[in-house]
Amino acid sequence: MFSALITAVSSMLANFFEYKTAGVENQAQTDIIEDKKDYKKAADIAEQIIDIAQNYKSDMTFAHRLKFVHLVNNFRKHN
Repeated sequence: MFSALITAVSSMLANFFEYKTAGVENQAQTDIIEDKKDYKKAADIAEQIIDIAQNYKSDMTFAHRLKFVHLVNNFRKHN
């Protein structure tokens, strides 16, 4: 009787720790997915900012215009 009780309790504890381990592993995957969504939103916002700044490119100094074009090209290359 006591051996069955001890076996049941140990099985319960083992299942609990397996559940916690699986939860931690799934949390890492969920965090990666959420970060990817945040990066996508940030990239979309950056594209909108670039579109607005394109309208004022002619008002920029020559040096700023070169830097702006360089940064836009790098952003689009890596995005």
